[in-house]
Amino acid sequence: MQDPTIQTAAQEPFNHPMGPGFGATLADMRFMGWVSLIYGIITCLSIVGALVGVPMIIAAHRFIEGINRFEVYRQDRSEGELRTGFHELGRSFRIQKILVVIHLVLTVGYFCFLFLLGGLGILAELAGT
Repeated sequence: MQDPTIQTAAQEPFNHPMGPGFGATLADMRFMGWVSLIYGIITCLSIVGALVGVPMIIAAHRFIEGINRFEVYRQDRSEGELRTGFHELGRSFRIQKILVVIHLVLTVGYFCFLFLLGGLGILAELAGT
């Protein structure tokens, strides 16, 4: 029979200053980083898509680097690693922010172009009757 006052390392709860869900959050962040990386690679399969895919790959790589720094911070509790991790995440988010703005502008331009073509088609039909 085992003494109830003795806890093994597997039974001992992991107390971290960032909270008990820090490891799960890092795993979710790592998953999203890899999904972004794969999305960037798939986007690069077309020449036009490479304009968005290459910055997406760079942003995903920086995101994963930030997560790696957080993993090191989780083990060593080094404030420098935490600072560097946030710096890497900030660089990643800056690139993603620029990509989102470019994507929104291109989408609005695309819809304007479609409405212009539709309007011209309606005018051409009215002129033909």
